[in-house]
Amino acid sequence: MALDSIKLDDLSWNEMVVAIRRRIAAASDGNWTLHAPVDPGITLLELFAYLLDQRVYWMDQVPDSLVRGALSLLGEQPRSTRAAATVVHFPELKKTVVLNAGTELTLARSVPALVFSTAAEIALLPFESGRRLSLFIDNVDRTADLEHGKVMRLFPPAGSGEVRIVLRLREPLPESAKDKCCSLLFQLRTPSGVAPEWVPQWSALGTVTPPAKISWFYGGGGGKRIEFSANEINDGTGGLRRSGLVLLPLKTGTGTETDWSPEYDAKTMLYSYSLWLRVEQSTFSAPPRLERLVPNVVIASHQRTTAEHKLHRDFLPLPGNTLDLADLPEDKLLKDHPPIEDTIKLQIREADGQWHPWRPVLDFSFHGPSDRVFTTDRLLGQVSFGDGLTGRLPVLNNDGDVQLKVEYSVGGGVSGNLGAHLDWKISSAKDEALANLTGVNLVQTEGGAEPETMAAARQRAGLELRKRTRAVVREDYEELARTIPGVAIKRAYAAVGLHPNFPCVAIPGAVTVFLVPDVSRPDVLSEESLEYDGSSVESAFVAAPVPDPGALAMVRAKLEKARLAGSEVFVSAPHYQAVDLFLDVESNSLDADELSRQIRRRLRYFLDPLSGGDAGLGWPFGEPLRPSAILREVQAALGDEGRVERLFIVLPDKSPKRAEVDYGPCVSTPVCSASETAGETQVEMHPSQPDEPACADVLIGEYDLVELRRLSLNFSRGTESQGGLR
Repeated sequence: MALDSIKLDDLSWNEMVVAIRRRIAAASDGNWTLHAPVDPGITLLELFAYLLDQRVYWMDQVPDSLVRGALSLLGEQPRSTRAAATVVHFPELKKTVVLNAGTELTLARSVPALVFSTAAEIALLPFESGRRLSLFIDNVDRTADLEHGKVMRLFPPAGSGEVRIVLRLREPLPESAKDKCCSLLFQLRTPSGVAPEWVPQWSALGTVTPPAKISWFYGGGGGKRIEFSANEINDGTGGLRRSGLVLLPLKTGTGTETDWSPEYDAKTMLYSYSLWLRVEQSTFSAPPRLERLVPNVVIASHQRTTAEHKLHRDFLPLPGNTLDLADLPEDKLLKDHPPIEDTIKLQIREADGQWHPWRPVLDFSFHGPSDRVFTTDRLLGQVSFGDGLTGRLPVLNNDGDVQLKVEYSVGGGVSGNLGAHLDWKISSAKDEALANLTGVNLVQTEGGAEPETMAAARQRAGLELRKRTRAVVREDYEELARTIPGVAIKRAYAAVGLHPNFPCVAIPGAVTVFLVPDVSRPDVLSEESLEYDGSSVESAFVAAPVPDPGALAMVRAKLEKARLAGSEVFVSAPHYQAVDLFLDVESNSLDADELSRQIRRRLRYFLDPLSGGDAGLGWPFGEPLRPSAILREVQAALGDEGRVERLFIVLPDKSPKRAEVDYGPCVSTPVCSASETAGETQVEMHPSQPDEPACADVLIGEYDLVELRRLSLNFSRGTESQGGLR
């Protein structure tokens, strides 16, 4: 139970004065008789009550320094300014040029100028004006689909696959571009919990384990394929797990067969450079789907680094010294403002004649007289120094002109959050080919935020304290497994006591966590399409989804850190129990095919591991197949068009016996590999079926899910009612 907060400031000035007046007679032995405001003693009492009221008010307040100290003990600090980011594309070039890291891009027609800076060095290639590149998936030309915006599967859900990308350039790669990196934007359709590479708040997550091993090749001399080494590829997609940029080195200029060799088309006068992506064993939870593939792109963020400002100041060794960044540079009208606080690099030449670095902090309260620290007010653009007790006093050397050197980044905040498809000009290019080059941001700029207020930091820290960080009970394991940033896990089930090597005995301290990834599901209201728009989106539907090896490794690593000492944690894909359903349906409808589709959609949705079950949250682990529930769903699909005569339930992977047999709780509980895939649901109109209908609940494994692999429907005509009395 939460404790009520203590309120110290619960006495007003008027209540203090009244209480003091009541004690005058007893305290003065009746000698003080005039208690009116005209009495000088009453005036003094009112003054003292006023001072005490202020003291009590101060005592009831929690200063920011104390809040910062408490947050630091919890491992938290108020967040500093965050800069928005986007992806900028440069469509038209006549020759290959190199765009350096830190190149400033100015938003067209922005007053004052809004400046973004590039994050990496990119070689911009002279692509053909119309068709910049071609795309082949498993040797099928999908370029037209790519240009029309169709969402396509890159790799199959199982087996091997290959993707070929052909870059069509106006001129061959120059020798000056050797080992420079070209860029490709892979914009993928991913679950909502997987953020793209360029979103700032996810940039600190580091590398994400790829879902499958992807090999990259380029075309060498003599038609050979040469594989890029793993350390040469900068894959911001995390192995096609999220949207991001892939940076590839340009292998040219060596004069050997390892050069990236083009194919020249004399008719179009274009040079074609080929890239291959190959997966020998597809272990994706669902096939990665490509929405957009764009070359000549770079991530840019809303910040620019200033030149080093060399300053001379007449600071007295007294408290209250400040440095106004809002006035820099002093000789230009456009100022370097507002600063991003944690990027400030300050050096001071002190009385000993040496340059000493000073570091930014949020508060002086926890720093002593010898600490070289300063605070920054972003709004005012002002740097403040300590008073000699909390924070060192800056004592400058007066022998030279330069006493301070300061460099920092400018920008950040919510002003950088803009829309997409805006025009940008390069404002800091030394190359003439880049001077008039314009780009457009393909995605909206997002992620910019102002410095976190102390109230917001307190609230966030309170929420962080409520998060599960240790795995003690079942719910802890399940929540920790579901909340790993960058990995889409929809469901997790912790089987306490289950050891994969001893499935029939409860082992103390053993916990096996089964994971169901968040993958695309069909729209239950649509027709045969498994997506909301089957014409422009290729389905990535997997009936029995399993997590990829990378997701398993990341969840396993997190739970290993969170588990209790002496416990064992195993992370596994779920085991799916195959189910065959045989239905005898009596109906007089003329459209049996439509009724079959309705039944199929209804049952597939009901038995689905992500959206099934009575609650619509996924089929519960170990939930038996209840004939009454299945009959309810089928009858709901039929409506008034028919009725179910008989239902037969068969578990083909367990036993050819009938469904009434109790198979026991210890069957079908092994830990499955991540390479297992699910089959497709089939509909047969006149199949062979068991001899006995299902009446009792059909037990599956204690920790199993179900997969509807076969649905057989046998339609028969109902007897027409003849009316009258009989």
